[in-house]
Amino acid sequence: MNTTESLSEYVARKLPHLSKVKRVNRYTRAGRNGKEITCPKCKESAPVFHFSWSALTCQFCSSDINKEDWIITV
Repeated sequence: MNTTESLSEYVARKLPHLSKVKRVNRYTRAGRNGKEITCPKCKESAPVFHFSWSALTCQFCSSDINKEDWIITV
């Protein structure tokens, strides 16, 4: 991702199948049924049921990704 490029521009270019997305932040809640988060490196999705972590290892590409870099659909 280019530093001058916004998240929505990046998603429009790289992930056209995701309509509206945002990044995980400290106010993100999973709810009763959990949420799908998308890895910013390999673009694979995985379910989570809580956000009480600061970084997570992607199950698919084995990269350590910070909490604020994960992408969720709105």
